[in-house]
Amino acid sequence: MKKRLLLILSLVMLLSLAGCKSSDDGKPFDYNENIMATMTASYINQFKDVTGDEAEYYMTKGTELESSLVKGFNQLESTDKVGAFVTIPGGGSAEQAKFKNGSSNDILCTVRCTYENRDVDVTVSFVKNLEYYKETAAFRRQLEAYCKDNQIDPDEAAKESGYESFDEFIDAQMLQQGIYPYTPVQGEVSAVYSKSELLKKAGANTAIGMSTVFCALIFISFIISLLKFVPMLFNPDRKKKAAAEVGKVVNKPEEIIPEKVAEPVIDNENLASDDELVAVITAALYAALSDESKTNAISKDKLVVRSIRRVR
Repeated sequence: MKKRLLLILSLVMLLSLAGCKSSDDGKPFDYNENIMATMTASYINQFKDVTGDEAEYYMTKGTELESSLVKGFNQLESTDKVGAFVTIPGGGSAEQAKFKNGSSNDILCTVRCTYENRDVDVTVSFVKNLEYYKETAAFRRQLEAYCKDNQIDPDEAAKESGYESFDEFIDAQMLQQGIYPYTPVQGEVSAVYSKSELLKKAGANTAIGMSTVFCALIFISFIISLLKFVPMLFNPDRKKKAAAEVGKVVNKPEEIIPEKVAEPVIDNENLASDDELVAVITAALYAALSDESKTNAISKDKLVVRSIRRVR
């Protein structure tokens, strides 16, 4: 029973964690898609044609956003061969843009551009601008004080100016001053490739990588095969000694290569003239074979040594 209760509690905790969301439907902060898409399009128009010394300035002394966008646009022609810029479909409207949450409490806004040879995606990362809320609060206090001194209803004044509420009027005034509730921090420019093109590139990279590995292995094997000559390089006399040893083997093989034990060879040399040697051998044979107690023993009167032969 305890195991079942623990299992049920674990499932409840997992489901509760899976259902947890941050405020505003998981968005790191509130943002206006139209404004964000328009800002991204304006950055595209600002940096897409930057070249030469101006590009070098942005890439070396510019902000991270300026450096990344200028570098990305300059690499499009040299690396991806996209051709000349044509247009931004929809003029950078929110309907043509894509939005998603980033990994650092940021929002990624992607706008697709049309070039001669292929499309290009430009993504700008936006983070919450805390300075905006401080400026907005100060501006609100000024307007409220002005409306109070002049006995003006803020909401009525906003509607007369074409806005639905006083808050919308304040936001519009801040945007006109170039103060946004979010700040662009980084950009990315990438050419759009089809799946078939990506597969071809992956196959080519794989083939190049495998060929490089096999070539390296063959080269390493060749180097290892040459290691046997290294001692001769550091000791030249060793080569002469090796040659001398080979000459000895060729000229006098009997001194190096042992021969198998062969059958006794009869030597034509007659050693019967050596009476003392004959006598000793005869006596030894006689002592060994003349025992009458042994089977097949040789009698004394039938043992005759006629010759002595050398066995090699």
